[in-house]
Amino acid sequence: MVTDPLKRPVLSYAHHQFIILDEDVDAATAVKLMHGRKADTIIVKNKTGEFVGIITDSDILDKIVMKGEDSDQVPIKAIMTSPVITISAKSNVRMALDLMRLNLIKRIPVTDNVHILGIVTQQGLANAIRTSVLERQFRSYRVVIRERYKPIWGNLGFILQFAGLLFIAPALMATYEGEVRTATGIFLGITSMSVTGFVLNAYGEKTPMNLRQASILMVSSFVLLSLFGSIPFIYVNPFGDDLDSYTLLVNSFFESASGFTTTGLSMLEYPEDLPKSFDFYRSFTQWIGGLSFVYLVITFFYPERKLAHMKGMMGGGSLKLRELILTIAVIFSIYTIILSALLYVSGNYDIIYNISLIFSSVTGGGFVPASTILSSGNYLELTVLMAGMVISALPFAFHYALFSKEMHTTKMRPEIALYFGIFAVSCIAFTYFLLSTYANSDIMTGIFHTLSAATTTGFQFIDVTILSDQGKIVLIVIMLIGGTAFSTAGGIKVGRILLILQKLTNKKFSADITTRSISSASSRYDSTYHIWEHKADQHKEEKTFNEAILVIILFISTSLITGVLLSVITQKDFLDSLFESVSALTTTGLTAGITELDMENGAKILLVINMIIGRFEIIALIYLFLEISKLRKIGTIGHKTKPHNT
Repeated sequence: MVTDPLKRPVLSYAHHQFIILDEDVDAATAVKLMHGRKADTIIVKNKTGEFVGIITDSDILDKIVMKGEDSDQVPIKAIMTSPVITISAKSNVRMALDLMRLNLIKRIPVTDNVHILGIVTQQGLANAIRTSVLERQFRSYRVVIRERYKPIWGNLGFILQFAGLLFIAPALMATYEGEVRTATGIFLGITSMSVTGFVLNAYGEKTPMNLRQASILMVSSFVLLSLFGSIPFIYVNPFGDDLDSYTLLVNSFFESASGFTTTGLSMLEYPEDLPKSFDFYRSFTQWIGGLSFVYLVITFFYPERKLAHMKGMMGGGSLKLRELILTIAVIFSIYTIILSALLYVSGNYDIIYNISLIFSSVTGGGFVPASTILSSGNYLELTVLMAGMVISALPFAFHYALFSKEMHTTKMRPEIALYFGIFAVSCIAFTYFLLSTYANSDIMTGIFHTLSAATTTGFQFIDVTILSDQGKIVLIVIMLIGGTAFSTAGGIKVGRILLILQKLTNKKFSADITTRSISSASSRYDSTYHIWEHKADQHKEEKTFNEAILVIILFISTSLITGVLLSVITQKDFLDSLFESVSALTTTGLTAGITELDMENGAKILLVINMIIGRFEIIALIYLFLEISKLRKIGTIGHKTKPHNT
């Protein structure tokens, strides 16, 4: 295909808006025929059939109308331009333009040496060249959009549509409870998700994605889910009637993002004042976001190896996709039913509240349906919730192994042992500082809040602001460490700590594949693997070690930076601001009293950013920027190692 517009055949730009008339036809008749056939050119032929002249609108205007001639009496041979300059159909655009320039004409008939095949004009060729240049300039952008972004649009659209279907459950509950306002708000959110998903589906393609595309999909989907999930909050408006529209939007987005990211920070001081179905909706966002339900449906459309990137970011670890689906969809549902029943036995007789509370517990969320539902005196209730919190912090593969004979927990034991070791030490330290501050507190309260921080769940019934600085620092440290790798818990993850210890001590622990990084989980499907195949193990270890160090640095630096900004914006104590920043970044939800309705909108947005980037351990954002340079590097290496043909 000829890409240079000047080298294209001139016939491809010819039009057929012309008529052929005898030289004796009068001008009036010629004008009528031109008008009737919508022609702008007349080719004049003599009695022998030879083409002897050409007439345009300007000829008629200049030689008849402007001179006041009688068009009925003037033959067209008197006003034609002669001789006719033609061009062969085999010529290109450049030749046609040169011919026009040399002869000072603006149109040329295209001929096959026998017939007139069409007319090309200077204006038509100029427009065609201009369009061709623009198309060639933007063709690369269209290729980029088709190859890089259409898969994201298609999969994102499908996720939004599937999420809309999932949220029918709380909408139906609101309808059943007769809570019309809540039902309307949720249905508006469902409609918005579905329509946006349909539009994205129409312009996108549901094709497999690389790591960078999967990263973009994950981050953008959580942003959009949080945005559409805020619609019920906007419609119900549980924040009070004296808010301006912008603050209402920010508050709603904050609460929605806190749910989908399983953070659990909330500005609603008395959630028991909300409609019961709305409380259930809040907890349901944690269930959807924490267990990544919206991504499971994608697994039905792609083969296993094509989903390695996404499975790693979902937290699948060493599980196959079928096993991951079984773990999330079935096993966690069993946990929810059992723990909800135990809560009922503990004295909580409201079934909806129990389910909402367990949703928060097993996903590491932290939303509570009532401000007084957690009681330090109800040990059975606290024990049930602690069991749910532990479930949220353990790897998905561990839960699958408990119910399956095909997998054993042996390879996961070092990480789990280290996790509980960290928890035990932290529990002793925090309980000591707690008892020295709270005279009326007890050991169970210390254990509960330490576990709440270690599992990044965020349940609390004590005032953190009254804690000593040492107690706050203990909670900050264990929130940063977080749970085990490939669990619903946030934070740096114990798997990375174990990896660093293994590297520094040169000892090989019997670790599971869950200690791998997100990128290395799919490295054998990556072209890098084939290039470095002769030293794959060493390369993989270095890669995961460097990634672990990078994640730790990013968590600490982001916490400090956002802590300083939060302190400046809210004019609060730095340690309390750092506590709140770490709580949002690790998706924990414990609060030092900074998160409240009167908090500045800038501070709310800052915490939302921490929630979203923390949900993916910050590393997903790194892939958004580094994958391009990685691909370029691979391309360079591939070019250097490509054998020459002889």
